[in-house]
Amino acid sequence: MNPALARHLQTLGLERAPFPPTPDAAAYFQTPQLERELVEAAHALRTRAGFVLLTGEVGTGKSTFLRRLLHSLESEGMAVSLVFNTFLQGADLLAAVLRDFGLEPQSNPAADIERLNRFLVERWQKQATCVLVIDDAQNLTVESLELLRLLTGLETGQEKLLQIVLSGQPELREALDQPRIRQLTSRICKHVRLEPMDAAQVGRYVAFRLAASGAGEGIVLEPDAAAELHRASGGNPRRIHLVMDRCLYGLYAQPAGRRRIGAGLVRAAAAEAGALPAHRRRPLPLAAAASIGVVACLVMAGLALRSPDSHAEIAVAAATTAAAAPATDAIAAHWQACLQRFAHGQAHLQPVSEAWAQRLQGRDDVCLRREGDGWTAAWPVTLRAEHFLTGGQDARVREVQALLLGDGLYDGELDGRYGPRTRQALARFQADQGLPATGAPDPATLWLLELRLSAPVVSASSPTPTESTHHGHG
Repeated sequence: MNPALARHLQTLGLERAPFPPTPDAAAYFQTPQLERELVEAAHALRTRAGFVLLTGEVGTGKSTFLRRLLHSLESEGMAVSLVFNTFLQGADLLAAVLRDFGLEPQSNPAADIERLNRFLVERWQKQATCVLVIDDAQNLTVESLELLRLLTGLETGQEKLLQIVLSGQPELREALDQPRIRQLTSRICKHVRLEPMDAAQVGRYVAFRLAASGAGEGIVLEPDAAAELHRASGGNPRRIHLVMDRCLYGLYAQPAGRRRIGAGLVRAAAAEAGALPAHRRRPLPLAAAASIGVVACLVMAGLALRSPDSHAEIAVAAATTAAAAPATDAIAAHWQACLQRFAHGQAHLQPVSEAWAQRLQGRDDVCLRREGDGWTAAWPVTLRAEHFLTGGQDARVREVQALLLGDGLYDGELDGRYGPRTRQALARFQADQGLPATGAPDPATLWLLELRLSAPVVSASSPTPTESTHHGHG
């Protein structure tokens, strides 16, 4: 790590950069919607059901989603070819696919397809799945998409030999709607759409990123600042990182241990970052023109922050947001302490209904916070979706199967595999609990299963939520 950056983080009490400019799968903000999409995409590829489409605007997390998906696939021994340079078209694209599978192209498309087919058959005979992932696929020409259609036609007569994931911006969906390639489009078995975050999710996302970086209760994003951040970023994670990274430099004017990010600081950071829509931008005072950018340069240079422009907008905003009501401080501190306790992926954040929030009140393994008209809950989960993503036998999945068998919801072998029977049993369990019957191991379902596994005999006073959760997305 850059020494100046390390000093900057250390000054703020951080162990790592909370808002890096590059995808960060190590601290993944998992929502029930994303968890379900990830499980279903992996399941579609594992069962060779067709090809998967992933679309989203720039900065909505497609690369991070792909990294998590590929990690689950490669851990199962699948052969994966990942093509980033989609400016390669036709025969050049085919040659790149062969090279990524470890094959030498023959400079002849017909010969290359035949060689690829032999490779895929050999892998199929060894019961290994081959996956081709193409990122930025919106750049592919119709001719290249037609080539992919030919590759999806490689089969044994029983199963497709090559599974394909196409990832790109929303215009990729429009390209696939062309009549000329309708045969390719008809083979889409799963379409994952990554949408921007809503206002409530933006606040939870920032709290999660700060907690995962070691901030604890030392840095807090005020509710009105979260709303301002949503307006400035449109809920786009990449723009959120851009604004929040600049906000961190505005915290030096505040005392350590109670640094607060207010709406004024977010507005100044957004204007400096160019994140605000043009019609909402306001000219900054001359002193503020030096604000965040200059402060950042001073910090990175290791200089003392004693600028005569301390009355600039960024400093004023930071000082203003430091004065918060004691009650708000206590609520925020309690929530941050909860997230700190569950940091590094040991808990899930979940929007819940009013009725369910009432049932969860008083539990020492759940933290609750009211956000607007709804509630957000955080709880630890050791039974995780990754147990269902292995593609092989898993002891925790076998425990779930045994539990569901005892409830009369599962009628298969206790093989520890997440197959069609287990998926159907999970859907029945979810329906009994008032959850959407998707059959996917989302955080709420996993938590309810874990409660049952740890306490098979449930007393009448134990919470048995019957209200559906309100699933969000990232």
